[in-house]
Amino acid sequence: VHDGSYRSKGWGNSNYGLSKLAVIAATKVWARENPEIKVNCCCPGYCRTDMTSQRGGRNPADGAKNAVIPPTMENPPSGEFFSDYQIGQW
Repeated sequence: VHDGSYRSKGWGNSNYGLSKLAVIAATKVWARENPEIKVNCCCPGYCRTDMTSQRGGRNPADGAKNAVIPPTMENPPSGEFFSDYQIGQW
């Protein structure tokens, strides 16, 4: 970062995306280390909220559905990342 070459080495210009990747990785570790509980994470998507200055294309209520899906599943997985109402790819 100090020499300004981070972009050419594949690093993003924002820590936001990296922090989301860390959440997904931590979820997978916690699920593996605690098989007796279900551990999942989710992304609500780009929602119209104060955080996005109301520019998001998704209603916040629709985004919240990603958080509701795993605990209401009959046999939920563990260690997964939910996005767009399904298990997401990362």
